[in-house]
Amino acid sequence: MPYVKVRGIEVYYEEHGSGPHHLLLAHGLFGSVSLSTSCAADIAALGMHVISYDARGHGKSGYTGRCQDYYRRALADDMRGLLETLGLTRVSILGSSMGAGTALMFAIAHPDSVTSLVLRSPPGFGDDAIPARRAMKKLAFLYRYLGSSATARVVAMTRGSRAGEMPAVLRAQRAAAMVPAIRGLLIEGPPFPVEDLARITAPALILAHQQDSMHPLTSGELLEHRLRRPELHVAADADYWKRHPQELARRVVDFAMRANPAMH
Repeated sequence: MPYVKVRGIEVYYEEHGSGPHHLLLAHGLFGSVSLSTSCAADIAALGMHVISYDARGHGKSGYTGRCQDYYRRALADDMRGLLETLGLTRVSILGSSMGAGTALMFAIAHPDSVTSLVLRSPPGFGDDAIPARRAMKKLAFLYRYLGSSATARVVAMTRGSRAGEMPAVLRAQRAAAMVPAIRGLLIEGPPFPVEDLARITAPALILAHQQDSMHPLTSGELLEHRLRRPELHVAADADYWKRHPQELARRVVDFAMRANPAMH
């Protein structure tokens, strides 16, 4: 299994495809390489070299117990460490939810390292982050005192038929990793520095959607207003791209190629 040492932990990653243009795939909170394999494979099939990785505390990667290690800036430092270890100096990034926030932080700090950004379901900023903060604070409490299996059962009972795949996803997490991850990312960490978004020079495709308080449409609109080279696409609901994976892959690759014609 491919691992690299990054900032004190072993980070698990996988590679798909080959070619001159590299795309880094960054998943959301509770996500992992295993949950994004089909997405990576679809993009690679269209001619890109795709690297997907398990963020700190997720999947097969290691974790630490300090909340500070999961602040957005710290997760961006993890991303930088991974890319440096793999010898990649310029990449496109597809980030979803937490991964979109990490991609933005990385692009703010290292604008010359990013050729294009695809920001799927960007997280809430400012007051728009309050619904996610409240919901995740409850989950962190459950993980801390009940563990993963019981947390999944509670969510299944309280959400009933609306729970969907969430209980299985929650059960697969390590409680000792999720508590500091949630608290660092959403509760104790500093707010996202929206005033720094203008530092990002790469073009950004923003894939927002309606009817989702955890990933509000206002986030996509804020990014469209603040970024230098934005392109906003609004889907009807949060599951649109799950239902249309091939369209997602085509959009990602087409956007990356338009952003960097030299890759043809």
